[in-house]
Amino acid sequence: MSQAHGDWGNFFLAAAGAAAALTGLLFVAVSLRPSQIRESPFMAGRARAAFYALVTVLLVGLLALAGQHPSLVGAAEFGVAVAMESLSVPFSLAAMQDGRLNYARAAVYHAGVVIVAVAGFLQAAAVSWSDTTTLLACGLLMLLGIGVSNAWQLVLSHDPDQSG
Repeated sequence: MSQAHGDWGNFFLAAAGAAAALTGLLFVAVSLRPSQIRESPFMAGRARAAFYALVTVLLVGLLALAGQHPSLVGAAEFGVAVAMESLSVPFSLAAMQDGRLNYARAAVYHAGVVIVAVAGFLQAAAVSWSDTTTLLACGLLMLLGIGVSNAWQLVLSHDPDQSG
């Protein structure tokens, strides 16, 4: 594990494990109603957001456990966050234009990704700020929370156009 993350190994291990398990369960949930989800931009967006959030937690959690070169790990964490934000912004903008964006959920998701990016950037830049790991953990918790919430709402939703 990276020395930059000190004693946070158990947290990152738990976060990555939870994200991996929840991603698998999300695939099961989506496979139960694939046509209904594909036909509803709302439900497809909810599934996509849950997937992106959980995959970000998984990848960044694994990177945090990676080890030897904190600056490289930080750069990779930053890269994952930038990639996920790049993938998700077009969908958020389209949902906003169509009037189906849940602003509170989108704000939590995008804030979580930005926090992960900032933490990764600070670690990559070798900023001697002892709380970069705490910042990274906060971003991952936000993403894990919104990923679980979106997945749960996806499972509970029986109205494909429900925006709750």
